Amino acid sequence: METYSDNAFAVPIEKFQLENKKDEINSYMIGKILRKKYESLGYKVMQTQDFETSLLIGFVRKYRFLDKYIKVKLGEYKRNLKTLEYNKEILALLGEDNIEKLLFVCRICSYLGDPSFPDFIISGNGKTELRYVYTGDELVRSKIFFILLSKILGIQIKFCSTDFSDFKNKENIEADFKKTLGEINKSFSLRINLETSFDDVGIDFNLFKSWEAKIGQKDMELAYGLFKKKISSDKKLDGLLDRMKNIDRKSFDEKPKPEQLTALRNTLGINMLEANELLVLMEILK
Repeated sequence: METYSDNAFAVPIEKFQLENKKDEINSYMIGKILRKKYESLGYKVMQTQDFETSLLIGFVRKYRFLDKYIKVKLGEYKRNLKTLEYNKEILALLGEDNIEKLLFVCRICSYLGDPSFPDFIISGNGKTELRYVYTGDELVRSKIFFILLSKILGIQIKFCSTDFSDFKNKENIEADFKKTLGEINKSFSLRINLETSFDDVGIDFNLFKSWEAKIGQKDMELAYGLFKKKISSDKKLDGLLDRMKNIDRKSFDEKPKPEQLTALRNTLGINMLEANELLVLMEILK
């Protein structure tokens, strides 16, 4: 992202020339064409539609942390070797620190109804970068927000698009960020209690209300640090895992789920919700 201020927001578009006319190519095909363009230049292109749900598995394994948000995102987790291989590839490309920052941005933007994660990760020729596909449609506000939050945390995201024989796209995506923030905060207030948001989800969403006056980069970095501190200090599930050492795991694993839950409740003296969370965590840690 080249520039942003209280009111202006501009993101460059990386463009590729096509000989076709604009009405000959539908928007669905543009993404496929751009992928092939990058591959022809020697880049590896990875799809990202499952980025958050896939990479949250590694996040849970590291922090041994589960909350309502993560449980909803992961659903009924089942071990999947393809997902684990995908995670290894993404980890090698982006690094653990960047992945955790992107998961944090996903968490914030999910409360707009859609995390709007970039469409591609391209790697090669000495760089690894994220790209949104731009097809000329009106820019979704959550994408604008995602790019800004990532930028503040040190991650660059650009757009990619195509020019045609009879039409050229603009050089930059521009938006009135102050207006966008007003719409974003309205959406947040409909989906979350702003006053209790830190206790509920680990993020003080009132932060973004203050951004309508001025964008605060240090505030965003502080919010990220507080979130990491909160999840790192929640040792409830970690403590329950330690107490599992007294349970015969082979016999336990052979039981059906209802019996496993009952065994956890009786042995550890926990309620059904805690037992279910522990069972989910045990499955992820396998």
